[in-house]
Amino acid sequence: MFSKTKKTAILLAASALLATSLGGNLAYADTTATTDPTVSNTTANNDNSSVATATNDNNQENVVKNSTTNDNQATSSTDNSETTGTATTQASYQKIDTAAVRVAMLAELNRLRAQNNLQPLTSVNTLNAYAQSRTDSFLGSGGVDNHAGWNSANMYPYNLTAEENIAQMPYSMLGTTDPTVIAQKITNEFYSEMYDPEPNYGHRKNMLNPYVNFVGIGVSIADNGMVYFSQEMGNNQETYSKYDASDVYAYYLTNDNDYANVSQYDIADAKKTDADYQNRDNYKTADLRGGVTTKNQVTHLYDRYGAQRTDLALAPNSEWISDMIAIIDGNFYYHVCTNGFVAANDALPWATFLAGSTVRTTANAKIYDNAGNYTGNTVNNGTEWIVDRRAVNPLTNVKMYRIGTNAWIQQNQLQQL
Repeated sequence: MFSKTKKTAILLAASALLATSLGGNLAYADTTATTDPTVSNTTANNDNSSVATATNDNNQENVVKNSTTNDNQATSSTDNSETTGTATTQASYQKIDTAAVRVAMLAELNRLRAQNNLQPLTSVNTLNAYAQSRTDSFLGSGGVDNHAGWNSANMYPYNLTAEENIAQMPYSMLGTTDPTVIAQKITNEFYSEMYDPEPNYGHRKNMLNPYVNFVGIGVSIADNGMVYFSQEMGNNQETYSKYDASDVYAYYLTNDNDYANVSQYDIADAKKTDADYQNRDNYKTADLRGGVTTKNQVTHLYDRYGAQRTDLALAPNSEWISDMIAIIDGNFYYHVCTNGFVAANDALPWATFLAGSTVRTTANAKIYDNAGNYTGNTVNNGTEWIVDRRAVNPLTNVKMYRIGTNAWIQQNQLQQL
């Protein structure tokens, strides 16, 4: 196990088993996904960071008794200066037309919604003013505030089904003053969460919420070239009344998972040219950033049509990077190699972090194995642990965090720091 006090780095690479013999002509599959669980099929640089966050907060009694909040951290990597020098960078970012960027962000948001057969969001002055006040506040605070300053009451009368996406991205990462390109880059980051240290695709779920009608957008630029973005979304009473409260609440529950809802975005999907990623009848896909661990047995692989493969299998207790969930004829599978999928019931799926996250136990916390079984061991109350993965205990249905090899503690006995 990995204690925080030992300052142990535990971002672990998943192993790829290259054509290991299993007897006869059957071989273990070699995953085609990257063995680095922090990037999952991306070449993006993750060295330096800025932060983007998103929140779903619904504090209306008609929907849920207490407020439902979902915080999503996303981190964008780059320097804050161009190689040509600080003076050039400063001159460039000062040419950004923030009003034009706000217009372009609205257009790109609604273009994304149109691709998913959703109605466009309507821009309203109240939400625009609040969104701008949010990004302006980051200029003095030095960065996004993890929603500490967010108050949906300030969105009235559009504070029903209220949501917020906020982000910061340095100009050297944007690399342009073109409003359309800037809008596409920030929308793609909200959609993909490529730099989110604890992804659950909440930003995407906010933007594609079918039960939200209005939006405001804010853009501010700091003196060091950091650009701040805000999307404030919600309903007034009239539009809110059109929806069934149970449907709205059910949608918010999707933020508890670590994968995306089925959706599409041409910019994010541009590199997904393989047949494994192409939706068709009885075959839909949703993004995942993490992997799976097989159970203590040889694990069958299935092709993209749900037929069991006879040439490949996965070794017992082996770990595989997965970038996607496939829903084939209503059944869930995890993508582990080209035309190779593991049935959801045959493996433990997990989400991985870009960087280690820390938790503190709130009891003498039980340790569970990969299969969800209590091992008989505990860790002491009040101890802190660096965790690299989270999953759902298949026996208790409680989210759990990994503190070491085949060792997990449950969310109900810890707090995130």
